[in-house]
Amino acid sequence: MYHYVRDVSQTPFPAMKALHPSEFDAQLDWLGACCRVLAYGEFADALEARRPLQGAALLTFDDGIVDHGETVMQALGARGWSGVFFLAGMALDTPPRLLNVHRAHLLMAHLGAERFAAEVRRLLAADPGHGATAGTPLAQTSAVYRYDERRDLDAKHLLNYELPFDVADRLLDRMVAEHLGDEQALARQLYLSGDQIRRMADAGMTFGFHTERHRVLSRLDRAAQREELEGGVQKIRALTGQRSVPMCYPYGHAHTYNADTIEVLAETGYACAFNTVRRVARPECDGRYELPRFDTRDLPPFDSGRWAVVNMTAS
Repeated sequence: MYHYVRDVSQTPFPAMKALHPSEFDAQLDWLGACCRVLAYGEFADALEARRPLQGAALLTFDDGIVDHGETVMQALGARGWSGVFFLAGMALDTPPRLLNVHRAHLLMAHLGAERFAAEVRRLLAADPGHGATAGTPLAQTSAVYRYDERRDLDAKHLLNYELPFDVADRLLDRMVAEHLGDEQALARQLYLSGDQIRRMADAGMTFGFHTERHRVLSRLDRAAQREELEGGVQKIRALTGQRSVPMCYPYGHAHTYNADTIEVLAETGYACAFNTVRRVARPECDGRYELPRFDTRDLPPFDSGRWAVVNMTAS
């Protein structure tokens, strides 16, 4: 799975954490040498038939970032490959709105992690609604943000996993207005447009849904989870014309969704769903709503790939 793929030195946010296009190309070369890169349709067919896939890889891209319609499309097109791209509802609105996860990324890149964390705590201390109860808080786990430094981790965990959602919304609203400016302009620059999505679909790319607001679903009751998921299949079909619509969980760890989530996914028409559990997907036996994925940093050029290669070639 991938997120940002960009040369951050050429952007207004040079401190943002992103995969450089040269590293992306190197990883695609490695994958092409050791695996057969699948289109979504072949993976979906194997999942439906409960059929194993030998030495295969499926490329997935979260959040509907503009990088995916530019850098990623060029790299995949040059190889004759396709990918699966997951879009969030707020980013598709007219005008688009920034998801909290991306507000935090942009603010940290602009302010630095220490100042960002200090600002969050300062505004939180002054917030009269600090005691609100919207969203069940989740305890910190070692699996969350495993590639972040400690100073990044605490503030991000507070916003995504602990604070009531309405409180986190207010804090980030204020911080974006104070430090970054026009949020609508930022969202238009960050996310794929409808026209870009349609061009990508015409070129053979597959799209899936990533919830309306990128909340941790297990913090929500069943009705609120349904609000996050219910319209996604129809939105993707309307944009692309495809019938089978996959989904991927925000943040993606096994504790970020629950049995209610899986039932709602089935009820609302999703074909399958991907998490971020680090192991090989086995379509012959995996639950269709709990499909694992490797992160880009689990594979070369960042990791020796020994553990991953053994498992990928054995699958």
